[in-house]
Amino acid sequence: MDSTGIETITDAEGRFHIEGIPAGVHYLRVQHEMVDTLGITLRSAPETYAAGETRAGVLATPSPETLIGLLCPAAWRNRGPAALMGRVREADTGNPARGAKVSVVWYEVEITGGVRRAPRVREATVGADGTYRICGLPAQLDGKVQVIRGSLTSGEIAIAFGQDLLGLRSMSIASSALVATTSSSDTSRRTAPKIIGTARLTGRVINRSNQPLVGARVQVDGTTRTAVTRPSGDFVLDSLPVGTQNVTVRLLGYAPTESAVDLSPFEPRNIVMRMEPYVPMLEAVRVTAQRERGLDDVGFTRRQRGASGWFMNADAIKSRNAQHFSDMMRTAPGLRVSQHMGRQMIESSRDPMNGCVNVWLDGTMWQQMEPGDIDDFVKPHELGAVEVYSPTTTPAEYQQAGRSCTTIVAWTLRRLDRKR
Repeated sequence: MDSTGIETITDAEGRFHIEGIPAGVHYLRVQHEMVDTLGITLRSAPETYAAGETRAGVLATPSPETLIGLLCPAAWRNRGPAALMGRVREADTGNPARGAKVSVVWYEVEITGGVRRAPRVREATVGADGTYRICGLPAQLDGKVQVIRGSLTSGEIAIAFGQDLLGLRSMSIASSALVATTSSSDTSRRTAPKIIGTARLTGRVINRSNQPLVGARVQVDGTTRTAVTRPSGDFVLDSLPVGTQNVTVRLLGYAPTESAVDLSPFEPRNIVMRMEPYVPMLEAVRVTAQRERGLDDVGFTRRQRGASGWFMNADAIKSRNAQHFSDMMRTAPGLRVSQHMGRQMIESSRDPMNGCVNVWLDGTMWQQMEPGDIDDFVKPHELGAVEVYSPTTTPAEYQQAGRSCTTIVAWTLRRLDRKR
């Protein structure tokens, strides 16, 4: 009751009960994450309350169609019926991230001289109040959204509208003060700025029966921060970039699990991630065209045309009947597989001192916690494509400043076959 300071919390059905209202003119106002995300005010008209009176009040948000009609210009609505709206804040201050850019990417099939999968990008600028609106989107959109502010970016967060026309997604991004660019004498290399992490993430990994899972590998995508769950299923990750990030959990026998989290520099975020048993999909139901579109999506097809590396697609991987990830690398140029304390190690054969070998999985660099541990978390039957590059032919997006390494880039079937 805005004119009195009296407030209450609605129950699971949205009902509320307020007592002790003084006689006079008052109005109701609703505070909720959804209302805040939309950047709208939800309140009743002023009404006069008499002493001892009891009355019922109903407040409701407009329908998605009404909101889109109110907030999206007609010219944009003609492009598509759906819209994405939300709010973007600075993770370290809570202030609106004014001027930041919100970018949505999805893919559509084009028939122009052949069938191809073409990317579509729609962007909006965050306003002074921290809200953004991206209108004119296609129905049943399935893609990714990201916040961009100069050299800063949030994680790439998956969005799927399903049958809804209005998608809501609030995010956060670090301030520029939290970024330091690594200097390098090699100016030919393009490297992303390194985030000076100040956030902390704690959590627990469980199965569908709510039992803890030990030995699950937890990683924040786009970083090298990795943890393995304890017997209690608990994990802790420190020194993480603040803002909205994507977390991936892997454990043999379970399907990899993802979750978007908003990380703050002031207090740790705690999450619970539930993993489902891995169920292999029969090859007969896989759609070849979709797999090829996935390879286009991650840049595999483009890089293969450049002929600067060594490439394996899903058929080539399957034909090897490999038991371990490292087994697939035995015939790759510039690599060899050796035994070390009962573990298989992937090494560079070009360097007499074994050299360095970097592995990227689904676009994130693999952080080795113990020698050869990728064999414990990624199996050949999970993979749909592999790329191998020498130190001199490694694409810029997979290079590291100050290091010249042989590079393995691997893509899982789950990533390539993801519906867009």
